[in-house]
Amino acid sequence: MDDQKRIKTSKVTVCEEVILEGITICPGIGIGEAHILSEDINIPRIQIGSGHVDDEQKRYTRAVQTVIDNLDTHIKDRHDRSLYNAQQIFKVHELMAKDEQFHGAVLNRISSEHKNAEWAIFDESENIIKKLEASRDSYFQARVEDVLDLVNNILAVLSLSSETYTPDAMTLNETQILISANLYTSHIIKANRYRIQAFATESSAFSSHAAILLKSFGIPAIGGIKGLKPSVKNSDRVIIDGINGLVIIRPCPGTLRKYHNLAKKQKRPPEGKKYRPKEMRTNDGTRIQLMANIDNHHQVDLVLRNSLEGIGLFRTEFLILTADRFPDEDEQHLVYRRVVEALSDRHLVFRTFDLGADKITPGLERCSGKNPALGVRGIRRHLLHHPEELHVQLRALIRAAAGSTVNILFPMVTTVNDIIEIKKDVEKVNEELCAEGKTFSSHVKLGAMIEIPAAAVAIQDILKEVDFVSVGTNDLIQYFMAADRDNEAVLHYSNSTNKAFLYLLRFMIEKASEMGRVGDVTICGEMASDPHLIPLLIGMGYRSFSISPVSAHSIREVISNIDLTASSNNELPMKVSG
Repeated sequence: MDDQKRIKTSKVTVCEEVILEGITICPGIGIGEAHILSEDINIPRIQIGSGHVDDEQKRYTRAVQTVIDNLDTHIKDRHDRSLYNAQQIFKVHELMAKDEQFHGAVLNRISSEHKNAEWAIFDESENIIKKLEASRDSYFQARVEDVLDLVNNILAVLSLSSETYTPDAMTLNETQILISANLYTSHIIKANRYRIQAFATESSAFSSHAAILLKSFGIPAIGGIKGLKPSVKNSDRVIIDGINGLVIIRPCPGTLRKYHNLAKKQKRPPEGKKYRPKEMRTNDGTRIQLMANIDNHHQVDLVLRNSLEGIGLFRTEFLILTADRFPDEDEQHLVYRRVVEALSDRHLVFRTFDLGADKITPGLERCSGKNPALGVRGIRRHLLHHPEELHVQLRALIRAAAGSTVNILFPMVTTVNDIIEIKKDVEKVNEELCAEGKTFSSHVKLGAMIEIPAAAVAIQDILKEVDFVSVGTNDLIQYFMAADRDNEAVLHYSNSTNKAFLYLLRFMIEKASEMGRVGDVTICGEMASDPHLIPLLIGMGYRSFSISPVSAHSIREVISNIDLTASSNNELPMKVSG
């Protein structure tokens, strides 16, 4: 597609339809009028006299306090407390807003350089952003958006006054599509509050807090769209195709009708209705298991209402990320038991805390290595430094599993030795709970996350030690291609259709098949939620997938049209990246 744009014409009418390609952040379809978010604030650069330094510092301090006061209001009064990711994000913003070192540096610029408050905070933020962007740590790189968001809020107060400033100055409605150059958390919160249709951005900060929120809120969103803002005007009709990663600006009537029909099919099931698990088969009758990836226990409802067969990946680290501390056994047990009871007899996989790299909280230490993604994260954190964390979590999970079938998945498994050490702890937990007379299950199933190439190659040895494995394609391709998936400079290497990577996926399922263990292998990375890749994965031999709940309809539609007896789905595609 030349310059990522396509303009359609006909003999009768001229259709100025523009199609831009991006990367899906949250799947779904959104249709509405464009509302372009302006992040540009005019920065007045005024050299102040010595006699005005004190007044200017006070003016800055009052502006900061105003932002903090409004942030507290967001947290306590306006925010849906069920969304733990959002609560944690605002805690991080609050810590940043109260950072005395940062504000001290701004005040120092005002006094030593005789700059007005706007100029001083702009220069200081630029200095911090350059350091963050130069970092090799994706966590720090993703914080750029948070710094920009905070600074823009302070600048907004300075440009008005503490009395006239309001964090809700943006007027939105549910017919709109938000268009932005950046991913700001405050914009996403407002987008959710006003129930806007969808979100599109030029930013590729896919691990940013704002991107996490978009997924939690279920807002169809696409990022990494080059030339987005110059191509669209306010009030333009826009379609966000979060299934195929497309933004369609000023769509032709036929395109609009097509997407209206598609949006109706994907409409969220009504609340209150009981939905039984929906068993999926391909057109030729091949059984396919569809489960869900979720981030916290409040998303269990999404699993039930989308008739999925269970939870293939429950990310438990939200318990830590929302509290800035390690929860005790009883706190964890309460949450896990609630999920077990809500799922009834459906499949359920809890993943143990996957902390480190980009998932850390101010209350816990960070990995000190130069490349945290290759350091102490996942199960390594527990085996090498904090065995007590794993032990407490295992006690809570095994107690919660009483009377049910629960699966426990361990992230970042590298070798069989990791599994052997884990099983020793599981045995110890069982002995303790038995001696204490606690109610528990001694038959929980154990699984290994396959996201390191060494584990992928050794899949048969690992399968001999565990009941199941889950393939985390997001990290697996990152490590396989030696390309940080949050680094835009090498993002093109993290291509899920890379021929070598596809052969690795095929190698794993073939080795599992030799053992008669195909049913014990689940794809739970983003590839599983990609309708374009599902036929290929099923053709390779994969039969179990854990997906984003909002992708359920589109994935089911693709699966139902696959006929393995009448096609060459079991062959690798001819056109794959080298």
